[in-house]
Parts: sequence; C-alpha cells; structure tokens
Amino acid sequence: MTTTAPATPAPGEIVPARRPFGRVIADGLAVREQPSIKAALVRVLKLNDIVSIKGQTSSDDSPTRYNKTWYQIDDGFSYSAYIQPAENTPNQPLAEVSEQGFWGEITVPFTEARAAPDPAARQRYLYYYGCVFKVIARVAGPEDTVWYQIEDEYAGTGFYVRAEHIRPIQPEEFTPLSPEVPPSQKRIEVDLTNQVTTAYENDQPVFSARVATGASFQLADGTVQSFRTIPGEHRIFRKTPGQHMVGGTAGDSDFYDLPGIAWVSYFTSSGIAFHGTYWHNDYGRPRSHGCVNMLPEDAQWVFRWTMPSALYEQRWTTFRRTDGTLIKVF
Repeated sequence: MTTTAPATPAPGEIVPARRPFGRVIADGLAVREQPSIKAALVRVLKLNDIVSIKGQTSSDDSPTRYNKTWYQIDDGFSYSAYIQPAENTPNQPLAEVSEQGFWGEITVPFTEARAAPDPAARQRYLYYYGCVFKVIARVAGPEDTVWYQIEDEYAGTGFYVRAEHIRPIQPEEFTPLSPEVPPSQKRIEVDLTNQVTTAYENDQPVFSARVATGASFQLADGTVQSFRTIPGEHRIFRKTPGQHMVGGTAGDSDFYDLPGIAWVSYFTSSGIAFHGTYWHNDYGRPRSHGCVNMLPEDAQWVFRWTMPSALYEQRWTTFRRTDGTLIKVF
C-alpha cells in the first residue's frame, strides 16, 4: 500500500525525516535537549525561522497523544506539529513563458510575492513551500533578476515572485494514477474518528494518509460554529491545481486568507475538498473549516488518482457528479 509518510520510529529511535528543512509555523516554538516536553529548554524559535531537520523520532512525552513526532535539528529537538517540512531547491528560470502560461510550485521554505518585479516593491503575501500557482509571464527585474508574474484568481495579477523559487509543473504530473482500474472500483474513505484517509482499488487499500478534517471554532461573540466534514457518500466533481481560499469573518478565529492551496479536489457543493496544507503540520485531529487537510504530496496523489482526471490547460476542471470517484465520510 502506498504511503508518503516515513516509517514510524520507536521512542528514542532516529529515522530520516520527510524533508531536509523545516519552516517554523508558530512563534515561540521550543527547542529542547531531548524529545520531551519535560526536557531542558535550549532556545525558542520564531515564525518563519528555517531549521535543518536531521531526523525524526517519537516520544510519549509529547504535547498530544495523537501526534508523538519530534524533529531533530542542529541543537536539539522540536515538536513536529509546528514545523512545515520543506525543501530549499532553486530552479533555472525559463527563457520564456508561453501565452498559455504554466502551473508552478514553490520549492523553497518561503518567498515574497511583490507588487512589482523588484525586491524593493511592496510585499503582498508570503508564499510557502508546496504552494501552486498559475504563472502567466516572465519579467525582468533590477540587476539581471528574473521574476514570474502570478495570476491569482481571487486578487488579480499584480503578484511577482523570483523565478528561481518556482518549479514548472509538467503536464505529466497531472496524468491519472491506476487508469486501468474501472472507476466503479475506486473509492476513498475518510475516517473522522481516526483522522485517516484511505483509497481502495477493488476493495483493496492502496493508499493511506493521516489528515485533519473539519473542526469547530469559537467566534469573537462567544458562539461556537461547527465546520465538521459532512458524513455520508459524496463524489469528486471539481478540481484545480492551485487556489486562493478566503473565508470566515475578519478578526474571528474562523477567518482565513490562504493563497496557493495545492491540489484541490472538491466533493461537496458546500465547498469541502481534499487539498494540500502549509499552515500546519498537525495531522491526526480535526482542525480545518470542513476540508480534508493533507500534505501537498498526499493531496496530489488524490488529485491524480480520483476520476475523472483534471486538465492541465484549465484552472478548473468540472464534471458530472455521477462520473466522479466515490468518497465515503464516516
């Protein structure tokens, strides 16, 4: 059965980590001498600090019971839920960008999206590792720098990113997985209790990933709003490689403004989808606004394996619900 997760180590055992670098997701993350909340504090990390990940281990002395993974970094150990695994891989800028543009993926821990192709221009967003965007132009910047212009379906086209930070996604990366399996023999099950998504071919599991599904949020007025992932049978009916998602009420805990969400596969008319996640690394408990949060590579697997397949040339691929892969949420 396919899984992108590294082997689960025994407590105290160090195994290779998923990625060689990590981006700190929350201010005040502790580095401790040992993988334990009881161990001595070495230092405190800040939001968007970048660390080298030497390996990972598990510990019963973790902040939660569902996630016992710690990352070993240069001078100690930090809890994995608050570190986004990342690469730091520069790319050779393309000599030109066609009129149709291309889909691109961020391959560094983070990069600035500027209002003009100039490092001195106003920063509009930070884009993070694994984000996917539609690139529409190659633009020259000061001192022989090369920038890509990004088309944001929510906020327009005034976004520019250093070209070496974006990897062109090839059309082959959209090709279906297991196309020989009849669509009627494919299904995905989302287990809300155990926070696990499993794909089946001919009733045999072929893929499994830990996820984070819909949760409840307390609003500023004290009320609690539920965003539970809707149980029942659904079907994939719409896909996009990258999407800017905005929702909730500004100032409330339910507000979000997230560009470049990768590998989105919708399965309810209320907007619930499988998609990649870069704002947390905390799989195993409900914490989304209804969607099924996954690692970007897991979301891409679902994007490619579920039917029908998405078209590289289109921002949105929409099809009849009766044609989509069956999704069972329970």
